[in-house]
Amino acid sequence: MATGSLEFYASFVRKVDGPCSIICIEEDVMVAGSRNGELSTWEISSGSKKWSLEFDGHCSSADINDGLVFLSESDNLHCIEIEYGELLWSSELEGSCDLVKFSNEGIWVTSSVYSLEIQDYYDSAVWLFDYQGGLMEKWSIEGRAWSLDSVSQAAIIGLSRPKCGYCTVTREEGVKYHSLDISSPVTVGMSSHKGALLGHSDGSMSHVTMDGSYSTSIGEGSVSALSMHEDWVIGMDSGELVSGDNMGSWKVELGGIVDLVKLGPSPDGGSCVWASSWSDSCKLSLLETHSGLEKMKILHGDRVSVGSSVPGIIALGDNCGRVFLLEDEVIGRRRNQVDRNLDDDKKSELLRRKIRELRMK
Repeated sequence: MATGSLEFYASFVRKVDGPCSIICIEEDVMVAGSRNGELSTWEISSGSKKWSLEFDGHCSSADINDGLVFLSESDNLHCIEIEYGELLWSSELEGSCDLVKFSNEGIWVTSSVYSLEIQDYYDSAVWLFDYQGGLMEKWSIEGRAWSLDSVSQAAIIGLSRPKCGYCTVTREEGVKYHSLDISSPVTVGMSSHKGALLGHSDGSMSHVTMDGSYSTSIGEGSVSALSMHEDWVIGMDSGELVSGDNMGSWKVELGGIVDLVKLGPSPDGGSCVWASSWSDSCKLSLLETHSGLEKMKILHGDRVSVGSSVPGIIALGDNCGRVFLLEDEVIGRRRNQVDRNLDDDKKSELLRRKIRELRMK
């Protein structure tokens, strides 16, 4: 089984100031943001930097549409032109600007305020801005938003305590709370077909649409990572990684907190599941899509918890601010190089063993 460092397999490695918190790929552009407020872009085909901006606060979320980057940073929402990095407008929110999502209705944003006294979030809200940065509506919500997705003219938001379910928000009906079959807080969420996929702190999953929801228990521990391809793949803080029926219903144990799950390039061509797990060090496991069998693993000293992928390419960011761009052909070529070196090492060991045996006669 081939192993090696993340730097070895990467087509190029770049750096942002502070732990990497955002990575997006848009055509030939890779966008990365940091907890220290840097937002930078690189041309994928050449690796050259296009532009870089520095903000005062934490870059927490981003969405890209029609050549524009919508960035949540500290208590601000920014709109940035992706080609040249021109800051087109900024709008200030009350509290921390947490999640951002582009839609045909406008730009959905969630915010929250954290109290050190009660050690919890309060005064959470959902905002809707127009494409020029003007505030259209604002709604207060109960519980912090841990996921944000948009369907048609609505936002779907996964909630923590006290609601521990989800709400939908529309301009016509405002906020509507919906209960689930389980009462566990939402820990993570992502877009799915016509709705959202929500992970819970008790190891359950909920699939939410505008027509309703269903929930099911998946594994032990809290859901820490989600991905959706032909079906869902769910990672737990217990180290379990589990797939849905259409991907073979497999379960593997990765031996550490699962920080990230993505569909990425396979060293054999095509695609495979990439899972980043952490236990003293980082292990990137490349797994066969429909069986969960390990095709390859990549080792790294720092935690990798953000990533983005398109066919043939995956971009990953670590907590030291390094950004890695990996491509299918390069991964395959360097994996073959490792295998050849291993074969050479085995041949050398066999030769050394024969020499030792001859000397002992």
